[in-house]
Amino acid sequence: MFDFNLIVQEAEKMTSFWSFSQNWFDILSLVLTILSLWLAFYLGERGYKRDKKDKAKEQKELIKSEVKLFENNLGQLNLAIDSQLKALEKYKEEQNFSLEFNPDVQVDFLKFIDVKHIYEAIGFKKEDGIGKVNSLFAGLYSLNDFRHSLRDSVRTYISRYTTLEKRFYLYRKLMYRMFHEICNRRTIDVRRSPQGFQVNFGDNEFAEKFFHHNQAVLSNPDLLNENQVVIREKLIELFIMPLIELSKQFIPVDEDAIEVSDIANEVNAAWIDMEVVTKAHFNEIEGHINSLEKVKTEITTFLELVK
Repeated sequence: MFDFNLIVQEAEKMTSFWSFSQNWFDILSLVLTILSLWLAFYLGERGYKRDKKDKAKEQKELIKSEVKLFENNLGQLNLAIDSQLKALEKYKEEQNFSLEFNPDVQVDFLKFIDVKHIYEAIGFKKEDGIGKVNSLFAGLYSLNDFRHSLRDSVRTYISRYTTLEKRFYLYRKLMYRMFHEICNRRTIDVRRSPQGFQVNFGDNEFAEKFFHHNQAVLSNPDLLNENQVVIREKLIELFIMPLIELSKQFIPVDEDAIEVSDIANEVNAAWIDMEVVTKAHFNEIEGHINSLEKVKTEITTFLELVK
């Protein structure tokens, strides 16, 4: 016969065993899950730190290479500035309307430079270094329109000067054409003498004085330089100004004196304006020279800083 009580007891034991086994499996699953999560977190954090370290290294190399490129560009710019300064000094000395322009005096390379990287390379906490970098960039940005500004300055000066020069050249009309016209109209008699020609203007005192003044100036060796070119300052001093004073004495009686005075005053006014625009232009050129020298100093200071 079967012992049902014994069977029931054995069944309870089996139930208790399976209940314990199920709890143990749940605990083990939970532990494995926690370990998996921790391992995933650990590996992820490790990968993140490695990537971060690699990116920091790459960023450092990028900054280093960009600063090096920036230094090379500054070196090239410095050479171009030296060349342009020599050309400007020569132009200022000779004043011959011929200025050599160096196309490399430009800061287009700033478009490809991350300014923040330059500051990072110097160090944001270095106030002295930051100040020098600020001065450098201020100088560089001032060259943005340097080429156009310089060309416009020279072009405008030449245009204004040549316009005034056309009025100044009216002295030729006084010295040659009007001289012959007045002589032909006012001469009464001409006689040859050992000293040349003796011209008789009768009672026309202005024509006589104008004739002798013109002859004296044309024979004056101080009027021409070693290349036999008229010295403009001497022309004004020896010919135009005395002629203006001479004409005043016969105005308004003598029509020739009136015309000579008008032309002589126009020549003198043109000369004064030529001198004014020349002085203003070369003051501007001096400003360009000072700007380039300042930028050159800032570049040299920066290159010393990053050594």
